[in-house]
Amino acid sequence: MILTSQNAKTPADIYNDFFGPAMFSPWAKDLATQAPPAAGDRVLDLACGTGLVSEQIAPLIGDAGSIVGLDFNPIMLTVARRRDFGGTSAEWLEASALSIPLPDNSIDAVYCQQGFQFFPDRAKAASEVSRVLKPGGTLAVSVWASADEFPVWETLFTSASKRLNVPIESVSIPNSFGGSEPLESMFAEAGFSNVQINKKSKESTFAPAAMFVKLMVMGAAAAIPAFGELTDEERQELGSQIAADTSEIVQKHTQGEKVVMPTISYTAVGTA
Repeated sequence: MILTSQNAKTPADIYNDFFGPAMFSPWAKDLATQAPPAAGDRVLDLACGTGLVSEQIAPLIGDAGSIVGLDFNPIMLTVARRRDFGGTSAEWLEASALSIPLPDNSIDAVYCQQGFQFFPDRAKAASEVSRVLKPGGTLAVSVWASADEFPVWETLFTSASKRLNVPIESVSIPNSFGGSEPLESMFAEAGFSNVQINKKSKESTFAPAAMFVKLMVMGAAAAIPAFGELTDEERQELGSQIAADTSEIVQKHTQGEKVVMPTISYTAVGTA
């Protein structure tokens, strides 16, 4: 079935509109609550995607503050640039986390929601974050727990890897970081102090349930290359196939017209 109502939308639009309200915006609010910036801070939103963390940060830093949103994905930044934070200025940079185009000691706080899993050299990215932060600056990073703690996602990833004939690791990147130990050791080795790791679970609600799997596949194309390399038609066909493969477990998590399931994240908060 062709999703005609979604044809005009990019994967980044679908990512923002479908994943955003269900999990990314609630978790972004949680991240900002765990490590709130001060009014007037200059903040880096690393792997900013469509700007959902920046949306939570802007009211906290106010008109005297400023945001730098950095992402390597231009279609994500296209959505981010549509945001209006009123008097809070925002600059959007297309760049790599491994070579952040900012001066040393120029940022008060760095936030990175679900980005470190995707970096090809995580230690280098952590070092770059340390470099751009002012002494005493704040680090706040979140990563999803492993796929075995996300039964619905794990089943989707298994189906996708078989249907695409690719290793499951190439589709399960969002859940590839691991637990608290690699997160804590990475930032300790990068020179951060007082690193606190927190594991939390939230109930996430996705709607509409009838389109859940297809929208998951189409939105995930904004972040996961194995999906992003497909054409729209191929993604829609893949979504239909995965929906058939995963109907039983999705139905177990369906309440009325919504899919409801826990999402589990690790957060690292530290000081430069």
